[in-house]
Amino acid sequence: MYAADLGLTPRNRSSVPQVSDTMVCVGDDPGALTGILQPETGIAILRRFPAAAIVREVEKLGAGALPGNKVRLDRDSSGTDIAGLLAAHDLDPAGFQAWIDDIAALAGVFFTLTARLSSPPPTVTLRIESLADDGCRRFHTDRSQLRLLCTYRGPGTEWLVHDQVDWQALETHQPNEAILRHGQPRHLEPFWVGVLKGECFPGNAGRGLVHRSPPVAGTGMTRVLVCLDA
Repeated sequence: MYAADLGLTPRNRSSVPQVSDTMVCVGDDPGALTGILQPETGIAILRRFPAAAIVREVEKLGAGALPGNKVRLDRDSSGTDIAGLLAAHDLDPAGFQAWIDDIAALAGVFFTLTARLSSPPPTVTLRIESLADDGCRRFHTDRSQLRLLCTYRGPGTEWLVHDQVDWQALETHQPNEAILRHGQPRHLEPFWVGVLKGECFPGNAGRGLVHRSPPVAGTGMTRVLVCLDA
């Protein structure tokens, strides 16, 4: 996997915004995502700029065109699996080839990460959503080992560092205002790739990354989100 395959060039690396925290691994090369395997890391982020060809393709999607059905991905046929998911929802894969190639490239990175979790590696599933509502609007953690998120259109996923979280409020299903102790949520920019550590990652029970979908209901915006789970 080359950096250029994921929308990175020497021209754009120097101008990407900076993020830093001890539980956050951030970089401009796909290798940064391996940081999620470190015990202290809750999220690893690959920063990249939007690709014009993909922007044009996903702009064609209306809200609900892809409802978020999960499909299992195979490492050796991920591009075909992704195209099949689009075709199953009456979308012509030929009109989304740049996007399919990008998702397949991300899947390749994700398969490499998950192969280091166990032998045999965990099953990887794909979910693609185009939505105009708030999705998972409450702060929560995932019952997964790892989750990869990339928002291709609209605002990206919001997330908290651990010291922003009132864990008792989270566990007792209190509203977001009670869960967020201080500051503002951080968020992934469009086309950035985030790999989140979940509750089922070995040794991480009770310390999954807290995150939520950004509020978009009533704004007229449509989000296009790709999610890989293991």
